Amino acid sequence: MKLLSKYNRVNIPLIIGAVLLSGIAYYFIIHYVLIHQLDKDLKIEEQEINDHVRQTGFLPDASTYKDQQIFFEPAQNKISRRQFSTEKIFDRNENEKESFRQLIFPVTINNSIYIATVRKSQGETEHLVQLIAMITLIVIAFLIIVMFIMNRFILGKLWKPFNSTLEQLKQFNISSKNKLQLNRTDINEFAELNKTVMTMTEKVSRDYETLKSFTENASHEIQTPLAIIKMKLELLMQSDMNAAQVESILALGEASDRLSRLNQSLLLLTKIDNSQFIENEPVNISDIITGYINNFEELTASKNIRVKQTITPAVVLLINKALAEALLANIMANTIKHNYTDGQIEVNLTGNMLTVSNTGKKPTVNTDELFERFKKDNASTESLGLGLAIVKKICDMYHFKISYDYREPMHTLNVNFDSASKNNS
Repeated sequence: MKLLSKYNRVNIPLIIGAVLLSGIAYYFIIHYVLIHQLDKDLKIEEQEINDHVRQTGFLPDASTYKDQQIFFEPAQNKISRRQFSTEKIFDRNENEKESFRQLIFPVTINNSIYIATVRKSQGETEHLVQLIAMITLIVIAFLIIVMFIMNRFILGKLWKPFNSTLEQLKQFNISSKNKLQLNRTDINEFAELNKTVMTMTEKVSRDYETLKSFTENASHEIQTPLAIIKMKLELLMQSDMNAAQVESILALGEASDRLSRLNQSLLLLTKIDNSQFIENEPVNISDIITGYINNFEELTASKNIRVKQTITPAVVLLINKALAEALLANIMANTIKHNYTDGQIEVNLTGNMLTVSNTGKKPTVNTDELFERFKKDNASTESLGLGLAIVKKICDMYHFKISYDYREPMHTLNVNFDSASKNNS
């Protein structure tokens, strides 16, 4: 959820609640003020009646109008005390009950007590209160709309520098030499954010270049002495030596070859981690797999391994060609390396799935752990433990779904290309 949406979800209900509560309070206050004004008018009528009695010694004439009623009745045994109240009186003309505000008070004439009742209609007051309530609701609705527009557009505009910086970070590529071009802003917090982001990305880029140079230099420096060692060992093999010496030299040669392969595999993993393979192109996976099967014919024949292939022609993926070759080479090499004599290999390629199965011994570790670096089956002493790690790293890079399963006697590796950009023709 975006910050602006979350802000609106919290802010707008609070504003609506506050305005509604204020409107309700405003309604009751206005109602109280208007009733209080009616009571003052009733008190004036009371004062006029008392003045008339004092001056004439008689009660004024009773009157009945639409908005006001005055009448008198003997107190008799009724409690004669002054009080205000609101009454519902049936109006025959309107055929409905109407609210009246009334004042009851005692009047004494010649030792006789009368109860005077003065009523004033609340109709106009109620209409006025309703009008005020309607105006208040309209104002509340208007304020809510204004707040929504302000939050959506004004706050959205205020957050524009942040969104711009975020978009730049999404497009940031550590292997690119282009620096971030962040927009200038007069908002201190966003300006500080941009400054921090620039400092961070520049440091990351410098560290990346340093690591890249170190990796390439280290790989080159390691390959040079390894090449010299292999050359010297070949020269020694051509000289007269006894069997023990030959065996030692062969062991040294195997060790140097293993070290060379290890160096190349680690260099490839490092380059993948550093996103150095960024150029993608349409690659015909069918041709590459067919080529590897043909190239490995001598190895499969030496172990009498039967190869069964079902390959859909012209399966094309948008991928870096070097990584595609590394992916398929490690998968195919794995099927031969961990196979046994008189074994079997099955290769099935469709438009969205590569399935490679091979016979082999039951693994001594969990199959999921075989994708970790230097994690290997104890029986596979020749393995570096990096082949499946490279395969997994490439699959993760292109969002291929990979799975490994063992059902005696077959090891099965599945690579699903569904999430990749592909073109089957």
